[in-house]
Amino acid sequence: MPAEITPVDLARLVDFAERPRTQKWSLRAALVRYAQPAPQRVNDVLDLVRRAEWALGQHSAVLQRDGATLWDGLERDATPSADEHVRVVGLLRAVRELDVLGDVLADWASDISGGRPDAAVDATIADVSARLDAVGVPHEERTPPTRSRRRTRA
Repeated sequence: MPAEITPVDLARLVDFAERPRTQKWSLRAALVRYAQPAPQRVNDVLDLVRRAEWALGQHSAVLQRDGATLWDGLERDATPSADEHVRVVGLLRAVRELDVLGDVLADWASDISGGRPDAAVDATIADVSARLDAVGVPHEERTPPTRSRRRTRA
């Protein structure tokens, strides 16, 4: 069984996409509601979520081993001394922005009578994309679907 991430606030941040928020809305669930009239924005956010989750998985050992140090660097907005920590803290800064967007979308999803948070979504997409690029998180490679062969009757 893998070790748990500490401190708890760091573990909550790492669970940014699935963690329940306002009225139990997660970021992913709120994106489903938000997608109805804005599928491209949601697709862009989900691409960033997948990139961030992939990168968090690549750094799971350092997150578990050095969580307190990483959290301290994130909270103090300090540049860590170890190269690996610099990349992970940069990644966590991007994830924190996605986490804040999760709160915004969950609030909106629980009461859609207010205006749509399009400006917040657009700003987050631009900033998180740049942050992930800066710390070297690769873009998801998409392969076109293969066409199935038609069977002909003999």
